[in-house]
Amino acid sequence: MQYLTMSEDQQNCLETNGYLVVPRALDTATVERLTTAADRLFEQALRDDRLNQAGAFELRNCITHDYAFLPLLDWPATVPLVPYILGWNIQLDTSHLIVRPPQPPDTAASFKAIDWHRDGGIANRQLPEPLPRLRLKICYVLSDLSQPGRGNTRFVPGSHKRPGQPAQQPGAIDPDGAIEVLAEPGDAVLFENRLFHAVGPNLSMVTRKTIFMGYAYRWLRPLDYVVQPPELLAKVQDDPIRWQLLGAWATEMAFSLPKDEDVPLRAWCDEHGLG
Repeated sequence: MQYLTMSEDQQNCLETNGYLVVPRALDTATVERLTTAADRLFEQALRDDRLNQAGAFELRNCITHDYAFLPLLDWPATVPLVPYILGWNIQLDTSHLIVRPPQPPDTAASFKAIDWHRDGGIANRQLPEPLPRLRLKICYVLSDLSQPGRGNTRFVPGSHKRPGQPAQQPGAIDPDGAIEVLAEPGDAVLFENRLFHAVGPNLSMVTRKTIFMGYAYRWLRPLDYVVQPPELLAKVQDDPIRWQLLGAWATEMAFSLPKDEDVPLRAWCDEHGLG
């Protein structure tokens, strides 16, 4: 994996707001290649009538469905930032393709494709506040989301540092301080699990296409796989860090007491002073 310095401004932004935008993280050719793969899978879902109740297409563990997504596993403009936040003992937590077509024009502004929540599922109910930082997601934007109302992700900046639900005024459709994240094709948005976020309606003529790659500590169960398919692991067998990120292991107690051969990312972090 290539090394990338995380600037002090980037670290402060993520610590203060709970998210960080990396402009132009993907080059145009990569956006086109990923979009082609996303379109193929979406069109197949349309033929198979596999859209969800909100009329969107979601595909979990999408890297197993098209290897065009595999380079995102350690994408040089974004993933080298993850060890700055979570350290070396990490793996892929989810790879999640989402395609949200335009919704009917009479859809209410208050509509939420996904309502306000923190990532983490049952852990958020079983762990006491304040919740720990456990996961980090990278959202790769393939569509033009530079204007509001296109099914943009919404954040409550700073909510990762406060316990409980964010405050919301009576009659308001969003919590206090909520924003819509505006992004161009190729931009990436990093955000951590404690940050409250939601997805509003897509009232535009633009189909929203995004890919979420999540990373978490290896001692947590991944969100959308248990063990990756052998054929996928075989594709990365000559790349130890990719092998670790795909959840592979070498020793019997690899997840509770990992040895160097289980976590080659540790040596990479040591080499670059990340400890």
